[in-house]
Amino acid sequence: MKSIKYFLFLVYLVCFVPLTAQNIISGKVFLDKNGNGIQDRSEHGIKAVPVSNGRDVVLTDKDGNFSISVADGESLFPIIPSGYTSSSGDIIRSSDFLFKTRQLKDKVDFALKKEKQPEHFTLGAIGDIQMGNPQELDYANQTIIPELAGRKDIQLAVWLGDLVNNRLELFEDVREMIRCTEIPSWVLPGNHDRITNGHTLQDSLFNCYFGASAYAFNYGNVHFIILNNVAPDSKRGYKARISDRQMTFIKNDLSYVPKDRFVVFCQHIPLVHTENIEDLKTLLNGRNKLFALSGHTHRVSRHFIPIGNAVMQELVAGATCGHWWVGEKDWLGVPSALMQCGAPRNYFTIEFSPDDYQIHFKGVGLDSERQMDIWVQGCDTIDRHVKDFREFARGEIFANIYGGSDSTEVNIQIGNTLPVRMEKVEVTAPMVTRQNQWYKDKIYPTKISRRSPLRKSASTHLWHFRLPENLMPGIYPIRIEAKDTYGFSVSGVRIVRIEDPDTPFDCRKRR
Repeated sequence: MKSIKYFLFLVYLVCFVPLTAQNIISGKVFLDKNGNGIQDRSEHGIKAVPVSNGRDVVLTDKDGNFSISVADGESLFPIIPSGYTSSSGDIIRSSDFLFKTRQLKDKVDFALKKEKQPEHFTLGAIGDIQMGNPQELDYANQTIIPELAGRKDIQLAVWLGDLVNNRLELFEDVREMIRCTEIPSWVLPGNHDRITNGHTLQDSLFNCYFGASAYAFNYGNVHFIILNNVAPDSKRGYKARISDRQMTFIKNDLSYVPKDRFVVFCQHIPLVHTENIEDLKTLLNGRNKLFALSGHTHRVSRHFIPIGNAVMQELVAGATCGHWWVGEKDWLGVPSALMQCGAPRNYFTIEFSPDDYQIHFKGVGLDSERQMDIWVQGCDTIDRHVKDFREFARGEIFANIYGGSDSTEVNIQIGNTLPVRMEKVEVTAPMVTRQNQWYKDKIYPTKISRRSPLRKSASTHLWHFRLPENLMPGIYPIRIEAKDTYGFSVSGVRIVRIEDPDTPFDCRKRR
């Protein structure tokens, strides 16, 4: 532990002891045609590019010049326009944004290059990878990292915080792992990415490895605002709050963003749990194209925030570490880490088009069409040993639709019958209930696994139906369709075997 503290202290001294309290930074944003990071004679400045210190926003003049005040602990970054990116080529795009350190001189230039950005593009929303030791680094390197590296359909990714689990000395490893995905990435801090010793700049070490912790950028027809809403509270605690400084930045930034542009907010703690969300809603009043992405909860959920005459959907994207890399291990030695909502370890993709977007749940290591699990009481003999299942009648169906919400309509079709509506319910997900029983019976955890901290808590995306009692013996497909008007449409199939007219859905006779 002493060595870790010493490491943090040294990095802080090297990277963050300021030279001056505040000064004026001048510079230029220019088109770096040859990618050497230096403005050559043939390379011109780019006019009307916003440049910010994380509060104020100024525009470059016709020659690309800017001048702005930057105080200790403040960031300096251009709000990169659509069709451009940094010429450095760093996969972690936010690492090119400067923090007020010894690397920041009185004159700073930002080199941009042109980039083809389609109107239709796919964003990866990567929640809580949260690794706390080398073993968990290896879990990620076996699962989420190579999966992302193999996807050529994702144009950019946002990593939604909690990159580590309080082990800040792992930042360098995490940075290189993200670079291995080869997906242009934007990174923000979570509550487990802080220096929790009461320091006023709790995200300073994060800044050293990943750049600014709050900023904005454009891609295609979308304007992204990255927030750090993890605010210090007491000596080591935190709360969800957007700082006054960031609130001013949002106001200044949006003054240059057309009202018909998509605006996407990305932060670690969900906005619905942020204590001054009303102030944000006031700033956004009059905008209709709004969306938000969050992590933190290790559950998948969706919320709908009324703003004037519009509604901002917030997608809480779950966690790629699931329930903190614990639970029974699979054949690869990776913990199942089933989340409390009953969803597997996951991330989301969001497909943006000029006027709309579609969200898509992706279970890590699972087929992309796996959007739900369908549990039927009485069809698995092992369920006889689960006490909480005894309250359900045989043939009751629970569909855990991982990306579903209160606005989702779910219909079920049994065989060739007409589809009927399923009822949304608030109960513990069956797969969580089953796993909890194995902990009670001391079947889990096995010797090589760690117990998951699952508890009896309702999932927000469960639907219920009961098979009709007059079904004749046979094999029946169960087809479920789920959709809503907020960019969500999925389907799932489960096959059930009906055995005997007297016990039409009792499969317990099987051996």
